[in-house]
Amino acid sequence: MTTLARALQQNNWTITAALSVALLGLLALSPAEATLGNAVKLVYAHGAAERVAEYAYLIAGGLGLWSLRGMTDSHARWTRAVTETAIVFWLAQFMISLPAQIVAWGGLTWNEPRVIGAIWIGVLTPLVYAVARWIGDPSWMALAAVANAAIVLIVLRGAINILHPLDPIVGSDSTAIKFFYAAIVLVTGALAAQFARYRARVSTRGE
Repeated sequence: MTTLARALQQNNWTITAALSVALLGLLALSPAEATLGNAVKLVYAHGAAERVAEYAYLIAGGLGLWSLRGMTDSHARWTRAVTETAIVFWLAQFMISLPAQIVAWGGLTWNEPRVIGAIWIGVLTPLVYAVARWIGDPSWMALAAVANAAIVLIVLRGAINILHPLDPIVGSDSTAIKFFYAAIVLVTGALAAQFARYRARVSTRGE
C-alpha cells in the first residue's frame, strides 16, 4: 500500500493529465440528444461535476464527524482537502451550468429554485470554509465540513425543479447516453480524488 501511494504521488500530474484527456475524449465521443443535439455535452459535464461535488461534501462531512471523535494530522489534512475539493467542483459545475442554461432554456434563469440553491451553496460553503481557515484550528475545519454537508442537504432538499428536469440523463431511455454519462462521472470522480490527494499533500507543508 505504501509503495502504491508513493507511485501515485510521484506520477500525480501524469495521472491528472491522463484523466483530463480521458474526460475530454468521453465528452467528445458522447452521444448527442434529440432536443439539445451536441450541446447536451455541457449537460453531461455539469451533471457529473455537480454529482461529484455533492458526494465530496458528504464525504467531507463524514470525515469531519470522524475527526471530531479523535483528531489526528491525517484526519485534519483529509477533511480540509476533501472540503476544498467539494467547493472547487461545486463552483466548476455552476460555471458550466451557465452556458448549459443558455443552450437548454434560451437564457439564464436566476429565479429557478435549483439555480438559487446552487448559488446559496456556492456562497455559504466557501464562507464557512474561509472562517475555519481563518480560525486555524483543525476542529473548526471538521465542524465546517459537517456544516457544509448540512447546508448542501438542506438547500438541495428544499430546491424544487420548475424548468430544471429531474435527472434527465439517468432517466433517459438511451443506453449509450447512460453509459457515457456514467463513465464521465467516474472519470470526474477520479479527477476529484486526484485533486483531494494533492491538497492533502500540500497541506502537510502548511500551504
